[in-house]
Parts: sequence; C-alpha cells; structure tokens
Amino acid sequence: MKNLLSIFLITVIIGCSYKPNEKRLLNFQNHNAEILTSLYRIDTDTLQIARIISNDGKQLLKLGKIWMGDYAITHQEFISTTEIKNKDSIQKAYKRDGYTHQLMNERDVMFIQIVPDSGMSEIEAFGFLNFRQEMEDKIDLALKQKHQGEWFAGDMGAGGNMLFFIDNWEQAIKTVKNELANEDLLDHVLITKRLNTAPDDWTYEVVFPVEYEGVFNQM
Repeated sequence: MKNLLSIFLITVIIGCSYKPNEKRLLNFQNHNAEILTSLYRIDTDTLQIARIISNDGKQLLKLGKIWMGDYAITHQEFISTTEIKNKDSIQKAYKRDGYTHQLMNERDVMFIQIVPDSGMSEIEAFGFLNFRQEMEDKIDLALKQKHQGEWFAGDMGAGGNMLFFIDNWEQAIKTVKNELANEDLLDHVLITKRLNTAPDDWTYEVVFPVEYEGVFNQM
C-alpha cells in the first residue's frame, strides 16, 4: 500500500507544473521598448555599454556599466539616457572611442531565467522544475524550426535557468519572447546575453526587460 501511495505521489509531482505568480519585475514593465544596437568597451574589470533603444517612437541612447560582483552575481546599471536623432552617427562616434558590437568571435548564448515566486512549497518547487523543462523544450523546438538556435543546458538555481546557442540574435529573441508571451511569462523572466570578455570568462547583459537595472545571479 505504501509503495502504491509513493508511486501515486511521484506521478502527481512529475505531472504537475507551477507557473510563477508574483510579478517581481513590475518596476521594469515596458514591453514597447526595443534594443536597436549595443556597443561595449572593457575598462579593467567593468564593461561599459552604449545601448540604443526605441521607445514610443523615440530613439534613446542609454549609457551604463556591467560588472561582476561576489558569488557570480552580475550588476547592471545605467548612468544616463539621452534622446538622439541619428543612430548611425552615434555608433560611429562610439566605435572611434573603442566600443565594439562583439568582444570576441564566439557563438551567441542566450540565458533565460524564469524568476520564481518568493516562497514556494516543496510540491510547487517540483512543479516549477517541471514547468522549466516544458518551457525549454518549447523554446528549443521553436528555435530549431526556424534555424535560429538550440538548447544546450538548463538547471535550477536562482530561478529556472535555460541556456541556448543562438545563430540569429535579432530574430531569435522575437521567437523566444513570443513563446514566453504564449505562457504569460514576459513579466516573470530575465533574458540575458553572454558577453565573452576572455576565452574562459564572461559576463551577462540583461537585454529583457530592456530597461532592467539590478543584479543577475547566473547560479
């Protein structure tokens, strides 16, 4: 009888899924903003970023920095935001100042983290694990069908972590956001881009929500 009960409980846990409910990214809800281009420059242990975004018909230049803190936690902060008229001339000016679109010639990596609720029961945690696996399968399939990338890793840490190799970043992020929107997850995820600063060293830039500032825990 105990064995049957154990099998039943395991079946229920494996079969359930738990979506996060808390909108912990509420302060950054602006789904109209879109990144047009980003440029980077390494200054010692800090990554300077010049990001051009479109928002409500305007083009904005956002200057900021990304740096690695303790325990593999990335910090992202924007210093200023300025409206611009000519994106191309701004890009040329920053390239002359040592900024570049890509720090190393590596295949792009997209790290998606589903942000969990602040408190979950043990069963809900199992359901969250199952939900993450379901989502990475859906995103992997959508990317492969469009020849835009593929899944290569996933785990549970600070959130439901999913990593994908990307071959067409501009199109792939649209595909990914569409899959997340279908599950009503756009207010519950951080989408990041790996920035290789050395062959075995990297930092993550949070690219969605577009105006996100704060920390990203890759663990």
